[in-house]
Amino acid sequence: MQRSNMPNKGDSPFKFLNPYSRGDIDIFFGRDQEIEQLYQYAFQANLLLVYGQSGTGKTSLVNCGLAGRFQTSDWLDLYIRHNSDINASLIKAIRDKMEDPPAVNTSPIKLLFRLYLDYLRPIYLIFDQLEELFILGKEEEQTTFIADILKVIGLGQADDEEEKKLLAAVAAGALPCKVIFIIREEYLASLYAFEKEADGLFRKRLRVEPMSPGAARDVIKQTAATRKQVLAPVSDIIAEQIVEAIAERGRVRLPYLQVFLDFLYREAPVVEHKTTFDLPTVKRLGKLDDVLATFLDEQLADFVIKEQLAQGQAINFLKAFVSKKGTRRPLSKPELAKALPGYSQGDIIRMLNFFTDRRILNPIENEQYELVHDSLAAKLFSMEARLVEIPELNRNVLPESLFPGLLPYQADQAATFLGREVEIQVLFDKIINDLRGSVTLLYGPTGVGKTSLIQAGLVPRVQQLFPCRLINCGSTLENEQWAALFAAPVGKHNEIRILDIAFDDPLPIGEQRRFLFFDQVEEWFIHLDEEALGNLYRHLRQVFQHDVACGLIFIMREEYFSYLPAFQAKVPEMLERQYRLEPMKWEQTSILTDSLLDLLGLQKKEALHTQIMENVVDKEGNTNLSLVQVQFKYIQQQLVGHE
Repeated sequence: MQRSNMPNKGDSPFKFLNPYSRGDIDIFFGRDQEIEQLYQYAFQANLLLVYGQSGTGKTSLVNCGLAGRFQTSDWLDLYIRHNSDINASLIKAIRDKMEDPPAVNTSPIKLLFRLYLDYLRPIYLIFDQLEELFILGKEEEQTTFIADILKVIGLGQADDEEEKKLLAAVAAGALPCKVIFIIREEYLASLYAFEKEADGLFRKRLRVEPMSPGAARDVIKQTAATRKQVLAPVSDIIAEQIVEAIAERGRVRLPYLQVFLDFLYREAPVVEHKTTFDLPTVKRLGKLDDVLATFLDEQLADFVIKEQLAQGQAINFLKAFVSKKGTRRPLSKPELAKALPGYSQGDIIRMLNFFTDRRILNPIENEQYELVHDSLAAKLFSMEARLVEIPELNRNVLPESLFPGLLPYQADQAATFLGREVEIQVLFDKIINDLRGSVTLLYGPTGVGKTSLIQAGLVPRVQQLFPCRLINCGSTLENEQWAALFAAPVGKHNEIRILDIAFDDPLPIGEQRRFLFFDQVEEWFIHLDEEALGNLYRHLRQVFQHDVACGLIFIMREEYFSYLPAFQAKVPEMLERQYRLEPMKWEQTSILTDSLLDLLGLQKKEALHTQIMENVVDKEGNTNLSLVQVQFKYIQQQLVGHE
């Protein structure tokens, strides 16, 4: 048979990362048993729970499998996601279905009764990715949601006389409304707040397992048979090879299967006008241990070529759509601007359009966008990206005093601050190249060189790129401006701002990235009273909340960790991004000693190297950096004396 060249095949018959909907019931295979179980549950309880690992097809099971079992006259579904507030999303979903929505301030239970009268069809409230409520939602939002859902299923407390009558009607079966929760199984414990309201609330629950290899093979063959206009039949051998390429521990993750089949459809040859899956193409695609990562890398590489922007910039843009738990979070354009300090509006729009076109982002309601699947969120969560490379220092011009002795290294001694290059790079990436937060905590025991690392290692590099200030917390105790701030709580008419004190010519809020380094934070803990500390924490919180382009870096001795809970109560992000500076060990100190001897022109002085090492490294292998500095300051002085 003659094979044609690759034609323009048009739309793929496979779903890629999109969930199946009711209209896809003719190609939704491999879940008959789960569909039947869920269908039976729908007649046995008002609240159903569908849970399982990410990528097992929970959403498709409900929106396609279960929905397809009902006649249109018996199925009125409202698909609800958290978005910015799950309670607002619920009300909007109900009102959007109504023919004549009532006044805005109407509770969900009242709206549902009116909706039922509009259609006279059983209502199904489908709350997809309910884990977002517990990841992104506030406690008050969660409490309100629980109260409203309990009313819907006939277990809640009425807020007024009208609701009391409606709840009695619910108990009598006058509101045929089912609630379906879809949640990732690692967040099941979050539902405890529901369960403590009523025992056995989730007795009708279905765990969606990853698909077995046999079921996956049937899906491939049955899909091809259903789409026979564009696909040739798939043999058992080819189906087996496809499943082997993506199976993990004997199970198949549906996102990987869908992406692989989509890739295969686009790459496979056309024989007699039909795309034909063959062994050479399957093998050429390879055993993709991480299909989604391959797809993502492909799109990022194309992005660099097409848009002429850095790949790191694109990765961090996409990571803005990932929560701190590694799940999806929806964002609107205004929210994106806040989440991406330093990005221009034009670049944000270009990236938004590019990744929407490439099926990585999906537009959803309320003018928000989100990643097409949690599997992509998990991949992005683990990816590192550098927007900015760390600047080099000019080491040709050396200070008169190379070593500070017992004092920390100063900024003008940055060229001779050696031995901490790895720590400097890691901290630089945390502070500059990670946009997931703007608070960093650097801590460690006394004598590991925290202040030197900041003064001579980080600040001289950061200030080449962005405005930054190093604030010694001890010095603030004797400063009039800071004293006024310690005495003044944050208020509407309070004009004292930390940024105004730190920067002589403060920039407009949010206009440019800038950084504040607070060294020796323990000085505040030791010398300020509880009221002054409370005021200070509120002012710092104000910076974090209102100037998203400003990074805050706190440096402290670890023995003062007991003070952090009160600090964290006002700045919750305080402990989310932290770095412990470890004591320098023998091998690292040996390399440092060689470098410093080279700096003094004392190469190959092995006896001197040995003597220094014996003096500065203790029995546990930890290095006293102050002794290193003192030793080399003495050596430099002796050399100058000899001259």
